[in-house]
Amino acid sequence: MPAAVTRPPPAAAGAEATRPVRSRMIGVPIIVALVVLLLAEVAVRVGKSSLATPSAWPAPELQKKYDQIVARAGSAQGTDVVLVGDSMMDAGGDPAALVAAGSAARVYNASVAGETLPTIAEWTAKVVVPRLHPKVVVIGFSSNELSPAVLAPSLGLSAYRHSRAVRDAEGTGGVIDRADGLLRRTSMLYRYRSVLRNPLSLGGTVAGSAGGIFDPKLTGDGQDLAFTGQQYLAQGGVNQARLVIGTIIATLEGFTVGKDNVAILQGLITNLRRQNIQVLLVAMPVTADLVSFHPAGAADYQRALASFGSIAQASGALLAVPGVWPINEFADPVHLNGAGTVHFTKYLAPLVRQAAGSARSTGSGSGSGSAP
Repeated sequence: MPAAVTRPPPAAAGAEATRPVRSRMIGVPIIVALVVLLLAEVAVRVGKSSLATPSAWPAPELQKKYDQIVARAGSAQGTDVVLVGDSMMDAGGDPAALVAAGSAARVYNASVAGETLPTIAEWTAKVVVPRLHPKVVVIGFSSNELSPAVLAPSLGLSAYRHSRAVRDAEGTGGVIDRADGLLRRTSMLYRYRSVLRNPLSLGGTVAGSAGGIFDPKLTGDGQDLAFTGQQYLAQGGVNQARLVIGTIIATLEGFTVGKDNVAILQGLITNLRRQNIQVLLVAMPVTADLVSFHPAGAADYQRALASFGSIAQASGALLAVPGVWPINEFADPVHLNGAGTVHFTKYLAPLVRQAAGSARSTGSGSGSGSAP
């Protein structure tokens, strides 16, 4: 007998026919989603200049400066001299003017406002220097940074280290931190996601403020322009000064030179010197008003200057002490305005040139010195 021919039941044949249809039904939404994401990515890249700057770092200024530093590190521009410190150097250090004055070919201001001394030291040692590889680091602080009150570990270094962006930048983060960093660097849609979810922020940031957080306008080489056009206490007297620099006034109450502060600053400089980086420590220019805010006035201020001298001597840094300058060169008792920045550039340029020359001639510079 001939072999029987079996045929698949009609239902099975129908199932086979529907498989390609189902595959297409699944594949089409995936393709559409990918196209939408791609178009959204392109749209964000094109329109990001009109969006508020998102910050994965603890402060908007840190985010902006990190972006600038990464861009500089990835270019052939390089950096010879880096300025670091708090808001005083942030406002007063003008890289473009220093370059024009012949102090160095390439200068960047990596100072950050509103951060504690331990945070600034870690930012400098683990983020700034490893990326920019400067020959000279200029550190600018004043007496307030020697007070134990500025350490604020729970509000300062602890909060800084809690940031995924910080951990990724320092190379101490885990898989999630690294993945987050990679996505922020490669996808503008991911980086701006929080801004896009908040329509009220689409108009961009306001210079000097972002939701009450200090967010100054910066030059391309890092200088903070928040104080440039201001006149000294234009809206009042000492009461206004206390309002403008309330946090600094608070740190000067019961002023003393803290051992931990000295150890942090001296440790930073020593670490830089071990890397064959020349260091210029600047006790930033101040007003007579700021000196008077110390509990013991000039005696406390001179105690701070003596401590800066000891730190420089112990760590092998050069020391510069500009002293007390006229109030018409300040926006408030601590921050230089445009006129003060011009004066500071004239003062600083030859000292930076000296430090850079020492670094070139010896490979590292040797010993400590001082400048008037």
